[in-house]
Amino acid sequence: MERDGNAWIARVLGSPSLGKTPGVECENPNAPEHERIYRKRFEKNRIFFGPKDYQRAISEILTGPDVIVLGMTGYSSLKPEQCVQYGVKVGAYEKACEAALLNVYRALMKFEGVDVRFAHGASADLGVDSAIIKAAKKVNKYHLSLGHSCPRFMMYVPDDGMPVYVGTSQADYSDKFTSSVNVLIAANGRMQAFEMDMTASIAKRKKLIPLNILRMISSTGGPPAYNAEGKIEDAVAVYEETVHTLDTQVYKANDPFAHGIAALQQKVTALVRPMLSPERAFADFGAS
Repeated sequence: MERDGNAWIARVLGSPSLGKTPGVECENPNAPEHERIYRKRFEKNRIFFGPKDYQRAISEILTGPDVIVLGMTGYSSLKPEQCVQYGVKVGAYEKACEAALLNVYRALMKFEGVDVRFAHGASADLGVDSAIIKAAKKVNKYHLSLGHSCPRFMMYVPDDGMPVYVGTSQADYSDKFTSSVNVLIAANGRMQAFEMDMTASIAKRKKLIPLNILRMISSTGGPPAYNAEGKIEDAVAVYEETVHTLDTQVYKANDPFAHGIAALQQKVTALVRPMLSPERAFADFGAS
């Protein structure tokens, strides 16, 4: 990122496909492909660049009496063939994410005086980011919400007055995004989304709500937790498969510990039974 008077210019080494992105130019089109530099100029956006500028972004955009910041992680894109594979219509995932955010917003508005704002990934036409941005616009909070990006992803950010924190790297952008939110809704996604979700909930004590939107709207049950290569295909499905909490009702029992141990026994038994041979799996139901 480089200042040019009152404007900013983002530059990246990239592929020829970047040249087809609106507002993106190649500075050296005659150079070999791996040496081509692409740039985009921003004259309208309020840009905060680098960690030293992050607190200023927070204080100017996401700070105020009773401000609650909502964020959502998920897929940056679902290709048509992936939609077919996952059993959803093209565009359904993004629209469902937007609807979920708007309904959460409406629920929070019952608190008189609450000021709900949004944190997002700033890429207005890509996946979950587009859903957050559309939701923010519908409730007139677009310019009171903070985009998060890095030079590489700024190629996909519109220059329309959006406030954007630009991290020095993808890792910095992810870190600052999870720092910005109070409540984070995990709507599927892959490895980056999973890492952001876990960092937000465990390291930063943010309120994380896994929401398997694709499973809710899919005609086939949605994507698997892991793909054929063992890589994360659906971050929330991974969470559902690997993290198993007890019913919070056990803590309200007369003897919470006794009920908790009984619930733990039932949970572990249910998880282990499918792992065993039939002879052992159902031995406890056999005749005495």
